[in-house]
Amino acid sequence: MKDSEGPSSNVVSLQRGSRDMRESQLGGGLPAAVEVVRDKAQQQLVELVKQVFAKVDDSLFAMGEKAHGQDEQDGLFQALRLLRVERRRVVEQFADKCAQAFYVQEAADDEDPYEADNLSLVHNDDLEQLVAVDTMVANAKRDFAESLSAISLRFDTLLSAKIYDKNNPLGPDAICDAFVEASRSLDLHIRARLTLLKKFEQVVMANLGTLYDMCNSLFVEQGVLPTLKHQRSARPQRQAARPQRPQGAGEGQAAPEQGGVYAGSPGSAASVSGASGHGLIPLGSGVAPMAPQDLLSHLGALQSHLPQSYGDGQVELLNVNSLLQNRLVEARESASLAKMDSDIIKLVEMLFSFILEDRNLAEPIKSQLGRLQLPLLKVAIGDKSFFSKGGHPARKLLNELADACTGWQAKDNYEKDPLYKKISEVVARVLAEFDQDIHIFSTLLESFREFILRERKRAERLERRIVDEADGKAKTQAARARVAAVMDALMAERDVPPVVADWLQKVWSNMLFLTCIKEGTDSETWSRDVRTARDLVWSVHAPMPESRKQLLGLLPALQDRLKAGVEAVSLNTFEARRLFAGLKEIYRERFALAQRLMQERSRQVEQEVRAMAEAASQAETTAPEPAAAAEVSAPLAEDMTASEAAQEAVAELPEMEALEQAVAEVELQPDSLEGEDIPETDTHWQQTFRLAQGSWFELKRGEEEQFRCRLAAVIKDIDQFIFVNRNGAKVAEFTRAELAVALRKGELMSMDDGMLFERALQSVIGTVRQSRGEMH
Repeated sequence: MKDSEGPSSNVVSLQRGSRDMRESQLGGGLPAAVEVVRDKAQQQLVELVKQVFAKVDDSLFAMGEKAHGQDEQDGLFQALRLLRVERRRVVEQFADKCAQAFYVQEAADDEDPYEADNLSLVHNDDLEQLVAVDTMVANAKRDFAESLSAISLRFDTLLSAKIYDKNNPLGPDAICDAFVEASRSLDLHIRARLTLLKKFEQVVMANLGTLYDMCNSLFVEQGVLPTLKHQRSARPQRQAARPQRPQGAGEGQAAPEQGGVYAGSPGSAASVSGASGHGLIPLGSGVAPMAPQDLLSHLGALQSHLPQSYGDGQVELLNVNSLLQNRLVEARESASLAKMDSDIIKLVEMLFSFILEDRNLAEPIKSQLGRLQLPLLKVAIGDKSFFSKGGHPARKLLNELADACTGWQAKDNYEKDPLYKKISEVVARVLAEFDQDIHIFSTLLESFREFILRERKRAERLERRIVDEADGKAKTQAARARVAAVMDALMAERDVPPVVADWLQKVWSNMLFLTCIKEGTDSETWSRDVRTARDLVWSVHAPMPESRKQLLGLLPALQDRLKAGVEAVSLNTFEARRLFAGLKEIYRERFALAQRLMQERSRQVEQEVRAMAEAASQAETTAPEPAAAAEVSAPLAEDMTASEAAQEAVAELPEMEALEQAVAEVELQPDSLEGEDIPETDTHWQQTFRLAQGSWFELKRGEEEQFRCRLAAVIKDIDQFIFVNRNGAKVAEFTRAELAVALRKGELMSMDDGMLFERALQSVIGTVRQSRGEMH
């Protein structure tokens, strides 16, 4: 079937409007030479992608007619209809994304369409598609290395960002990613999607050599590095050397030699078949694939021959294909591996490769966990839900073993360590008892959890004592600082009678301290006790006689609160009597002062009234006399005014809101570290606020001392971080500033969080994608 769009498409021209908008958004256009190459390359790529859809149309129709089941046939024909409807949109998006690739950002990282950082489970379909994509990219980089290198050098001289192989706008990464992104929204059957990718590889990726030659010629015509030597002699030989797809393989299925990351590696099925013809034979060579039960039987025999222990504490990743090859040769048998079984073997090898390199685990623990490769491979082959079922007992056991060992370190005679002995016991039982019944994993998991629970309870008791001690110390420091803040605010620039100073220092400071420790500064009791201290200071400075009635109403309740404070701090009886007697004498003097002032004011008022009466009767003859009367009373009035003004000035106490603010500011004081200036915008300073309690770290002290520790607690009152080892003993403590410096210097490095199996799956995705930039 032919492409209905015809040879003259408006796809390229349709992109010009969005291209102009993108250029304006990014601050300008591209160099003229780059624009010429971009337009020519885009036009050629678009024509090739049209051919892809024409070929996929024919292939899907043929595959649908030969489908084995109704579901598969419906899926293929539905994909056929969808591709016919959506091909124009996919081609347009592909062209636009190819154009976007030319606006390279400095140090830009490839966006991972599989979101490996957030991946928790990997389905077989996703992994198969990912491997297919990365394989075609790696092949293109290998086949067209010289031409691609020349284009990268020329782009590097013209574009502002550093151009290297992976972010080359015309590199296999960019072109393949553009197609994958353009077709991502299509809901296709997995066979149809793999067929689409296979045709893209055959039509587009395999013809990149011609595209690259054209681009290099265009660059030379425009004087861009015209003398750059371009050696092409090696490419035809490499293309010729590429293994061909077996004639019997169906569409959408990659050739065995190209279908995996480990293809062609020493020990693979394609390279280790015996000279006699026995052993593993490539799929599609006429030999029937090994039945799953037969494969499990062979793996079980290999498992039973694994050594029970490794004397040097090291273990290497098993090459399962090589082991199967040797076993079949010895048995003078021939067989091939089904594609799914071959993929599972490769995936399990990649998972255990990650486990044996995981820095979270000590080498002796890696050695033990590495021995589980064959048992877990048997689980994966016998139970296809192993990779997609997060609660699978085998996965849970592996995760539990690894999690328990995160903080474990190998010391002298580590073989006698209880945890190491338990891990060794669990692994030995799996090797000895597991055949195909996965219940053994649940049994061992339950037993191991009971062991870990006992160990953690012992560690938690010690850890709790350490944290409580640090927390108590912090609360004491914080409480003293908050009480001091209240006292400073009440007594600052204020002449307090000695007996009142004794009340505040000997009684009420201790009262506030106890309240702060027991109930905190947000409690009603704290507010009541702070108000009592304020009332006490106010009572000896309240302006008289205006405050006489208010003071009379306050004193009974104030006396009761002071008595409660004396009892709470256990003040001795003699000292308490002295303080109450001194306070009583002050109040007697203040009320006497109020009485005198009131009498003086009354006499003054009488004198003024009398003077005014006399002035009224002698208004005409004695007009100056009122002034004389005023002069007589003026000194007394002036004395009273000065006295009252002085009382008013002293009585201006801070309100409760101001006292609460003074307390709050004590909590907001940042840590300081002598010799270090750490701004709040520093990334390491900000990181200290995101550390989760229970996280594991590697701590380096000097060149040789290095150990693992866990964040046991953050003492918020003083911003102190407590770190303990696996047994619960304290190994380090930092203030926030000290912690930020340690993180900045690399003295403290966080360890990976998450379950081992899930992190290993994420690593598989990341490793495969990174192989794009490493293979040329």
